[in-house]
Amino acid sequence: MAAPLSSEAQSSDDAPRAIRLREAVEQAQRNAPAAVAARGLGRNAAAASRSAIASYLPTLNLTAGSARTQGVLFFQGALAPLRGDPWNYNNGLAASLQLFDGNSRWNELSRARSQADAADAATVQARFEAALQTKQQFYAALAARESEAAAKAQLEQADQQLKASTARYVAGVATKSDSLRSAIQLGNAELAVLTAQNDLRVANAALTRVIGSQVLVTPAADDTVDVGGELPSETELERLVTSSPFVMQAEANLMAARAGRKAQRASYLPSLTMSYNYSYTQTSGKFTPGELWLIAGGNPNRQQLNFNFSYPVFNGLVREQQTVQADVTLRNAEAQLRDARLGARQNLTTQLRALNNAQARVRVQLAAVAAAEEDLRVQQQRYALGASTLLDLLTSQTTLNQARQALIQARFDGRIARAQLSALVGREL
Repeated sequence: MAAPLSSEAQSSDDAPRAIRLREAVEQAQRNAPAAVAARGLGRNAAAASRSAIASYLPTLNLTAGSARTQGVLFFQGALAPLRGDPWNYNNGLAASLQLFDGNSRWNELSRARSQADAADAATVQARFEAALQTKQQFYAALAARESEAAAKAQLEQADQQLKASTARYVAGVATKSDSLRSAIQLGNAELAVLTAQNDLRVANAALTRVIGSQVLVTPAADDTVDVGGELPSETELERLVTSSPFVMQAEANLMAARAGRKAQRASYLPSLTMSYNYSYTQTSGKFTPGELWLIAGGNPNRQQLNFNFSYPVFNGLVREQQTVQADVTLRNAEAQLRDARLGARQNLTTQLRALNNAQARVRVQLAAVAAAEEDLRVQQQRYALGASTLLDLLTSQTTLNQARQALIQARFDGRIARAQLSALVGREL
């Protein structure tokens, strides 16, 4: 990167590391907070699916404990010390299995799987959003670098023009106004170079943050981002956009809402649960309060099998409230899916037309730059021969500068439109 026109020189230690677009996108997809959060949602959804499957298995609970008894016993008006083993041990096993729940577990499993699908789609969407943000900053840095190159060309032309105007003024064939105007043109060119370099530094800083790098980065000079494959046909793009990650996420959310409403209806049905309990207690062999009391100890155990039938008749209209909430969630999911599909079509039309427009502008501006360069060459020769004024020459220079900036902007708009199309359909284009 060229040194700035300010008095402070940039040290080589602070020079940013060159990075290619593919590497920048991969790093952003790993480090972007939204991508990290989406992967976390995917893990939570997968855990919820496993929990929904495990609800068909019986629950098991093991217990174990011990107790120590000390003190004296009041028996027939006298105090007698407690004798024998003071320790008492117990353990147990409890198992429970729900035999019927109105198909609630199955619907909960369907909802968990739909939520997992939505989380997967959200993860893909987050990856492409991270790629889009990276490309935007990457292309902004490229545009700033192209502006810097254009400004340097403008500076070189202004410097040559100042020398020519000064020489003509010394020779007495031009006025002092020509050299003063040329000096102003040179100052404007220097400001243009400085502005472009500052824009490049800002874009580099933004790119570094987007990809989560600890080292300042800048786009590699040999990374030709304009080389892209031919776009699919508009019909194919319309087919791709119907299965884009954003639309698939909305579809999965709708499936989850439907399963949730079915699960809520199960609260109006009875439930049947089977439970089994086993307990075992180990005590001392005898319990003797002095010489007056003797009880033979033992190791009792108990086994119990229960069947519990439950049917909620009235619970304060809680079920009705939850049913309304589930129905509202379903209606919202349907509206969001409808809007997602329509929004995808709208964005496809917008970005596709923006890309076509940008490509046409690039072709036009390439011809405009070539024509402006030729016009400037002719005006320079005419001015050197005294056949045209400095105002004509400055007008040609301004036209060339404007054509160059318009070309840079058209390239930037085309790159951004293509990146947005890739993010929209969920695949690289």
